[in-house]
Amino acid sequence: MPSVSSSSRNSYLYIPCIFLLVFFGIAYIFIVNAAYLDKKNFNNHATIVADNIWALNKNGADAYLQLAVQANHYKSLSVSLPVTGTYISVTSPQLTELSLFLHKIKLIGLKNLSQEIRYGNQVIGTLHGEQYIRVIFPLINILIFFLLLLLTTIFIIHLSKSRKFLEQQVQERTRNLVESEGRFHDLVNLLPEMVLETDLTGNITYANKVAIKQLQLSFAKDKGTNFFQLIQADEREEAKSNFRNTLKGEPSKLIEYTAIGQKENIYPILIHSSPITNNSKVSGARMIVIDITERQLLEEQLNRDQKMKAIGLMAGGVAHDLNNILSGIVSYPELLLLKMDKENDLRPSLEAIRRSGLEASEVVSDLLTVARGIAANKENKSLNVLIQAYLDSTDFQQLKTRNPLIGFDISLASELRNISCSPIHVRKCLMNLIINAVEAIQGQGTISIVTSNYDQPLPLAKNKQNCTKRNFTKIIIHDDGSGIDPNDIDHIFEPFYTKKVMGRSGTGLGLAVVWNTMSDHEGTVNVSSAPHGTTFELYFPSIESKVVQLPEQENWKDYIGKGETILVIDDEPRQREIANQLLTLLEYSVQTVSSGEAAVEYSKNHNTDLLILDMIMLPGQNGRKTFEQILKIHPRQKAIIASGFAENADVRATLAMGANAFISKPYTLLQLALTVHKILRP
Repeated sequence: MPSVSSSSRNSYLYIPCIFLLVFFGIAYIFIVNAAYLDKKNFNNHATIVADNIWALNKNGADAYLQLAVQANHYKSLSVSLPVTGTYISVTSPQLTELSLFLHKIKLIGLKNLSQEIRYGNQVIGTLHGEQYIRVIFPLINILIFFLLLLLTTIFIIHLSKSRKFLEQQVQERTRNLVESEGRFHDLVNLLPEMVLETDLTGNITYANKVAIKQLQLSFAKDKGTNFFQLIQADEREEAKSNFRNTLKGEPSKLIEYTAIGQKENIYPILIHSSPITNNSKVSGARMIVIDITERQLLEEQLNRDQKMKAIGLMAGGVAHDLNNILSGIVSYPELLLLKMDKENDLRPSLEAIRRSGLEASEVVSDLLTVARGIAANKENKSLNVLIQAYLDSTDFQQLKTRNPLIGFDISLASELRNISCSPIHVRKCLMNLIINAVEAIQGQGTISIVTSNYDQPLPLAKNKQNCTKRNFTKIIIHDDGSGIDPNDIDHIFEPFYTKKVMGRSGTGLGLAVVWNTMSDHEGTVNVSSAPHGTTFELYFPSIESKVVQLPEQENWKDYIGKGETILVIDDEPRQREIANQLLTLLEYSVQTVSSGEAAVEYSKNHNTDLLILDMIMLPGQNGRKTFEQILKIHPRQKAIIASGFAENADVRATLAMGANAFISKPYTLLQLALTVHKILRP
């Protein structure tokens, strides 16, 4: 049964509507005409009985009226005279069952008629009558006729449309059959995978465009190219065995092989095959061949990222504990030094202890960076300024002094776009890459540092993070050393993977810090190496904002408080004691609690100008939940997150809720003074 379109269904609805309109029009005309004829016939009856009434021929008039009652369906007819009143009265028999039923339901009506009886110009009486209105019967006949006509019309139209539809279907299917083969070839050629057909011996009989291009097939000259010649030699027997199984109709599955491409290069492929049957007889095999080189690269990158994440989580946990320990090593010597005379014999030893603690905290900071970032505040900076600051630093000058045969070629773009970054981590990237470049050069050589703007999408590479931004600020660091061994280049960004002597020339974290710093800045890093040198390219997302120059103030005494109340929330007694002493020295009023629950209870009865909030407080609630509950009590509460752990979801959530700053443990007196002063007196 052919399907009927919506337009066809609508046309079938229009036809009954038209027929109904025509029927109602004809019915109206018929009813009006019937009423006119009834009135005319009644007038004729009055004219005919006039002679009998004038002649007082009652029997003649009565007989005529009896015939008129039966012929014209009158209920009654009567003649009245001016003097005597009713002269003749005739009634019809009672209605039959059907007519009576229709009369009761008002489908047969009753109307009154009256006409003067004239003889010449003289009125000699009046004819009165009640007539049944029986137009329902002819209307039913007309309706039946129209229904039959309607059904006939619809049937004819349906047959016509069905015939037209079938003709269109035949034409369309014929056209589809003609175009089917061409469409098949077009679709196969649009596939990104290779499609092949072979005979029973594996000779290729058909290949789509991708296969012809990648496999360098030429059917004009090499019609006998055998598929197995494209498989690496040590896998051909397995491929032939699976091919025979396919011809036998065994269930097919994806099978991985190593293919031989142009210039004898090899690459991994997946093959899915099925038998070709003609007249129920197997004549060959049809294959889809998928080059999975890019997929393997993506899998390697995913595995590398997962490995980095696992190592980072471990490093972050270790860093958290170390930072809590180092807080005492950094802060207590600083407090003692503030109370000592400059001539005190213990001062050099305390300074050495403090300096060792700060150096250890730098290593911990690297561990935190490997743990996928610390919650450092980012600033709008110029890479040119950061590079120049490092080049002017004592560390770089000492590096140049130790390596007098190495020259530096600096080329900084004049209109370089700014970036949003953590300056200390960008400096670490520069320092680590420049130190690696120096160590890669044996004897005399040159290291170049170049900056530029980059406005193109970055291609995916196995040693890059995936980045979708388009506007970048770029640093290129190149050395003309001996290059990186190809076996090592895939591992150089892994933590603790190093060819240096561990503990002497490095920690194995330098390039891992670079990798994770770029990831935290939503940028990417690329490395290329050859026997004549190595190039690192760092891409930072650009910003349009300008750099805000802030005056440098290095003396903590410039940031003395005015007795503001600060609540220190930390589960470590040593951390509470250190914070208490440092803040008291800065002339703040300090209160300390050992848990988040205690901080919430304290806040219910006290106002606090500032919270210094640890994030991990076991076994109680963490810093995020604590701050969330305190905000319900004091919606505008100011807070500093103080943590020795890597940035995580709780830190980001707490900053998003309104925490003003993050300060990493261990912190110095100056760092604490600057951070608190900035929040309380912005």
